[in-house]
Amino acid sequence: MNIFNTIFNLGVLFAVYGFIWFFIDLLMKFIISNRKQKTSEIYFSKAIKYIFLANVTFLFGLENNQINWQNLALSGLILLLYFIEKLQKNEKKAVLMNQFSGFTNLGKNTVFNRKAEIIVISISITFYSTLIFLPELADNPISTWFYNEIINIENLPLIGFIFKVIGFFFLLGILIKITNSFMYLLSGDSYKKNDSVNQDNDNSFDDYEEIN
Repeated sequence: MNIFNTIFNLGVLFAVYGFIWFFIDLLMKFIISNRKQKTSEIYFSKAIKYIFLANVTFLFGLENNQINWQNLALSGLILLLYFIEKLQKNEKKAVLMNQFSGFTNLGKNTVFNRKAEIIVISISITFYSTLIFLPELADNPISTWFYNEIINIENLPLIGFIFKVIGFFFLLGILIKITNSFMYLLSGDSYKKNDSVNQDNDNSFDDYEEIN
């Protein structure tokens, strides 16, 4: 399995998993009725969501039910990038909603805790890493059900095609980010910024000497 196919298939997997979890989340909200969820409950649910996603991603990275270090390493890296992107989107959304909270009630219902988000992501990535050394933990009924349902939905004619389009744009987004990172390093912008900061510091020091 080459790198591009791996990233593409992971994009499809993440999209279908999010689609399935959307209905699970609706069911959970229906069970608790109109009761407002506490922040701890929200992030506990998100931790469960991310942990099972890490488990399914691990199952995806296996090759013929055998450990493939290259696939698992790449899958783990893409999973981490996916979690970081979700963190950034949630943070931007919370900031945006808070800006409008003075005019509407939308921002008041927005829950975002950066520390909790980082903890949830760290736990999920740690769990993924643990599965590499204890792969038998990944073989559980819930994760197997998720994995099989994702494959079944992906194979549906129309819906599967839609998710494959999402997977293509996911692949494109990853490639753009990698390209931008390389271009940034090669362009030397970071060095220019450091030189600019150093020059500013030197100028301020010279002015201080003249005043004295």
